[in-house]
Amino acid sequence: MMSVREAVGKAIAFFRELQEQAGEQVSGLEVEEVEKSDNDQYWLITLSYLRKPTGMEQVVGALKRERSYKSFKVNAETGEVISMTIRQVHAS
Repeated sequence: MMSVREAVGKAIAFFRELQEQAGEQVSGLEVEEVEKSDNDQYWLITLSYLRKPTGMEQVVGALKRERSYKSFKVNAETGEVISMTIRQVHAS
């Protein structure tokens, strides 16, 4: 069984590889949430990062960086990242 630390490492490596391939510039990567699924088969991990604005966002947002969130589902046995989704966070 994979430890939480190992699962987070797998999610981070997966995210960084995809961002590199896409050529997107991100910084300020943080671990926001970690939990195990009800059936103990998966680690559910949320990461946040600062995304550099592109195109029209640079003009409108005056180069403001925005925190974005991604959720990952990692197989607790193998460490395979099963999914990565956009996580919407609403201000309270």
